[in-house]
Amino acid sequence: MGKISIIGVLLLLCLSVPVFAQKKTAPNPVITADSLVTGNYKDVLNNFFQLAFENLAGPNKEIKFTGTPFAVMAKLDTTLLVDTIYRHYSGLRNLNYAVGLKLDTNYRFNGFSSTIRYAIINRRDETVSKTFLGMVVNDTLVKQLTMLNLLISANISNIGASGSAEQTAAMLEYTDFRKGKKNFGELTEATKDTILAVLSRNDSTKRLYDYLKGNDRFNMKRTADSIYKDFRDNFNKNLLWTAGVTDTTYKNQFIFSNVVFSTDLIQGLNKYSRAKNELELNIHSQLQLVDDTLKAGRDLKRAVFNFEPGVNLAFKTKYSKKSYLEIKFSGSWYHNFSSLYVNEERDRIMANATVRLRVYNDIWIPIEIKYDPRNGNLFGFVNVRANFKALAGAAKQILF
Repeated sequence: MGKISIIGVLLLLCLSVPVFAQKKTAPNPVITADSLVTGNYKDVLNNFFQLAFENLAGPNKEIKFTGTPFAVMAKLDTTLLVDTIYRHYSGLRNLNYAVGLKLDTNYRFNGFSSTIRYAIINRRDETVSKTFLGMVVNDTLVKQLTMLNLLISANISNIGASGSAEQTAAMLEYTDFRKGKKNFGELTEATKDTILAVLSRNDSTKRLYDYLKGNDRFNMKRTADSIYKDFRDNFNKNLLWTAGVTDTTYKNQFIFSNVVFSTDLIQGLNKYSRAKNELELNIHSQLQLVDDTLKAGRDLKRAVFNFEPGVNLAFKTKYSKKSYLEIKFSGSWYHNFSSLYVNEERDRIMANATVRLRVYNDIWIPIEIKYDPRNGNLFGFVNVRANFKALAGAAKQILF
């Protein structure tokens, strides 16, 4: 049985046949939590497709489409979603590309843009992550539930004569308990005594024995669901580090007017906490090369570096755990390596805030505000981002 199948057994979520059956179980459910990630995360690395309308109220507007090569390939060939093939394409799933159309104040063409971004470290891809599998396999309670399933068959077979109605009833009752149809207190005394006897004889299950003995409301499926959900939710707070390059052309000549080398780091700050809302660190830095207008001709000799550390707070609903509002506070330090223009400063510091409003399932409206404390200038940008997964239906059929 493969690793993912073992996960299904450990979590007791996909055992749709009696514990004593010898046939292989049904395909396991998809291990994914894409809907739970923050809008801030999807702006850094998108799993499928995103359509963005940026700086709608400003003079330099942009319509940008972001996608992944794997999403396009799987759209054309759904066999790529089979587990044995899917796991070999992690490189393409960690790669984002974007193409954009620049517009001026009057919505006239103002140049093209393109972006390539790659996740150098992506510890949030739980679909094929050995780290995720290891976390689940090594969980103490998961080990105890697994041990209980392995040992219970032989012990229930001792109830009554082989193949008797009493033994069959005990087997069916345990199956109902395992599937969550019955709480521990709803079992017959014989079945409860058998389970407790199995647990008490093994050092590795003593903790579960103590818990079950005084808790008639214990439900195995709800417990397994809770373990899985906890690991899944917290896996979305692991480290993500991406690097990319973006270029922009002139509107009347297909050469670069702007090239930006950037990197983004996201890390959850409140893993395994009881807080409903999510707090994540976001560090952005970039080196921008643009045309130096002090020199004749078109070039990329003006270099400006920007370092922007920030914290994003995502407010999530109680049950679905989807964020409906996100507020990010950050600070920016700009340093100009090139010749200064008149009244231009070599270094500049700004305070920033981004408010993301979720207006529909995967449609966001980020409102960005930048404040220059030294000069008292305030800048505002209104964007719209639509994250849509064209493979949503097909992805549900992935077999791990």
